[in-house]
Parts: sequence; C-alpha cells; structure tokens
Amino acid sequence: MELNLEREIKLSVGSAYTLPDLGTLAGVAVDDSGVEQIETTYWDGGRLELARNGVGLRHRRRSDRPGDVGVWTVKMDGHQDGDRLVRTEHVVPADASAPPAELLALLPAGIDASALRPVAVLRTARRVLTVREAGGEAAPAGGAAEVVDDHVEICTPEGSVVERFRELEVEVKGEGEAITDRVAARLRESGAGLPESTSKYRRALRALGHDL
Repeated sequence: MELNLEREIKLSVGSAYTLPDLGTLAGVAVDDSGVEQIETTYWDGGRLELARNGVGLRHRRRSDRPGDVGVWTVKMDGHQDGDRLVRTEHVVPADASAPPAELLALLPAGIDASALRPVAVLRTARRVLTVREAGGEAAPAGGAAEVVDDHVEICTPEGSVVERFRELEVEVKGEGEAITDRVAARLRESGAGLPESTSKYRRALRALGHDL
C-alpha cells in the first residue's frame, strides 16, 4: 500500500476557458501528457457515511488502456493550508470488483464494509502539465507543479450522464511550493476562478440529488 500526502489548489473554470502558455513563465519547462481518458467509481454506504465523514473511497482506471485494472484509493478528511487543500491518500493497485481489505481497515469505526457499493461514476478527459524549473527534474525530488485540466461527466452507477463540469487542480510535487504559487497565479490571471475545497465526489453526490 502506498501512502501519499496530496497538496493541491482547486480552481473552477468554464468549458470555454483556455489554458495559458505556462512555458512563458520565466525559468520553467513544461511537459504535457496529452489527453487521458479516466473512469472513476466512488463507493459508499446507503447513508453516504464515508462522504459525511470526509472520506472518499474510489476505484480509478484508464479507460483508454485496455486491460488496465486500475487502483483503489482512500482519501482521508483534509484541511485547508492557505489556498491548498491537504489530504492523505492510501493507494492499492487492484481490479474494480471489491475494495481491498487493507483499505477497508482504514475506514472510520462503525462503517459496514459489506454495505459499500458504487454510488457515482466520473468519466474524465484529463490533461496533465508538469511545470518545473528549466533544467530541473520533473520527479518530486526536483520540485514541480502539476496542472490537471479535467473535463468531467458525472454519471449514475448505471452510466447515465447527469452533469458536466470542468476543473483545474494545481498540485505541489516535491519541493514545488513556490512554482505552484506562480502557476496558480498565472491561471487566475487568465480567468480561472477562486480556490475552492469541494471535492469531485461531493460535487457528484450533489448533482445526483444527495443532500450533504
């Protein structure tokens, strides 16, 4: 099981928003992943006990890679650090059939694991830009900012689309605090909205008619 500390700034944008050329920032280099297709399924109890405890349990796979079994992730309740949302996440590679036991063991006391089921599906066209110091490393040890541009469809577990939205995330990689702030400022200058803390999961639940 892999443990990560996620530090990110979430920015809302409209569908017509155009990403600025981040390569024009002084002293940086930009790596572009191209567009990836991702399917994320969130699991919860009948009363949405995980969401109400600030916990997210999901399975995510690359839908554009046949045979990709994907990974399971538990995200624990986080906190705001300035503009950043800080959360811990535990990741286990496994297929989508059932949550791994080692992740279920991390859930809050009183959660009935046998009652967990898929409650929301997100289909995402994702583009990732890694912004790093020119001549530096893109790996976390080198320090970088990862800009995630997500075009998202919120779906029922049966696959019906109920809402679409777009979101930017600027995630700190390694010692990339300063470059993350520079990138977020450039995105704001180009029309991105204020930082927010609402997770994709909570946004999906509200779109599906759940009152949280």
